[in-house]
Amino acid sequence: MSIAYVPSTHRSSCVGAEAVESMIDRPDADAVEFLERCHDALRQHTGGNPRPYLDLWSQAEDVSLMGGVGGHQVGIAAVSDLLTAAAKTLNYTTWNAENLVTSFSDTLGFTVELERLTREIDGETESMSLRATSVYRREDGAWKVIHRHGDSLMTVEIDPEGRR
Repeated sequence: MSIAYVPSTHRSSCVGAEAVESMIDRPDADAVEFLERCHDALRQHTGGNPRPYLDLWSQAEDVSLMGGVGGHQVGIAAVSDLLTAAAKTLNYTTWNAENLVTSFSDTLGFTVELERLTREIDGETESMSLRATSVYRREDGAWKVIHRHGDSLMTVEIDPEGRR
């Protein structure tokens, strides 16, 4: 899967595009490779193995997580505890991301993505879609995850009269 980058001023969706843009200039090869590692690690995490994703997180105490299970965690110990516990219950067999926006500077970056997951439960396919925003920081020359917010994607119908 290739990563598509859309400048933060654009609101269009783009998957698999070859053009790469960012806040200041193009993300370096390290950032592109890091995002691919994040996607692979998230695929493993949602399949029950939290270790590869946890290995990509900063060990700093200012990291934070607002997971799809609710609540919020601050600090690597709390984030690690929740991600480890969550991985034990997920057991999804497929995970993919639709990149909506990716932007990087020299020291910070972020992604906004729609994640889609499926798994089999009692012979039935169960699907889940998440809105996911992740923030990254370059630490000692390597990119690290410092924040993730993921929650269920809901369809909201807006009435032209402004009523829901």
